[in-house]
Amino acid sequence: MRVIAGTFRSRVLNEVESNNTRSTKDRVKEQIFNSVGPYFNGLNVLDLFSGSGSLGIEAISRGVDKCVFVDSDRLAIKVITDNILKLKIQDKSEIIQSLYIDYLSNTTEQFDLVFLDPPYSLEELDLVISIISKRKLLKKDGRIVCLYSKNCSIKEKNNDIIEYKQKISGITKISFMKWGV
Repeated sequence: MRVIAGTFRSRVLNEVESNNTRSTKDRVKEQIFNSVGPYFNGLNVLDLFSGSGSLGIEAISRGVDKCVFVDSDRLAIKVITDNILKLKIQDKSEIIQSLYIDYLSNTTEQFDLVFLDPPYSLEELDLVISIISKRKLLKKDGRIVCLYSKNCSIKEKNNDIIEYKQKISGITKISFMKWGV
């Protein structure tokens, strides 16, 4: 797994060696970043269910000011930390070991871009989007990118957050969401 573009282009990232974590393939990352924009100067990003941190690190490589990496798995937190130290991006990174529900319920931070890449077995993606909406954790012009099994579905409208685009890449469905009001 590598960084696709930006400052850290072609740098290899450590992966989480666990059955609990699924790596985001390079072609999926390319589709995501081609859809939401190639570069992100000044944005604040949340990488929820971070795994190795590859989505947040890709965003930092493309100009994001700050990324909050959240994962509950101790091994994933170690891999994220190692990747961030290897690239020397500690000043743009905040790593939090927490259950997603606890983090979303307690944070007051707002984000320009939210990555949701949970284990495919998690069936609560609609709940996650609902909490983000109700707690106004997404900025006015913000975007959410959800990755989940192509055999599953999520609501097209969820508490004023709507899906505006969808793509399928292999076994992965990618939903792009924003405020619909």
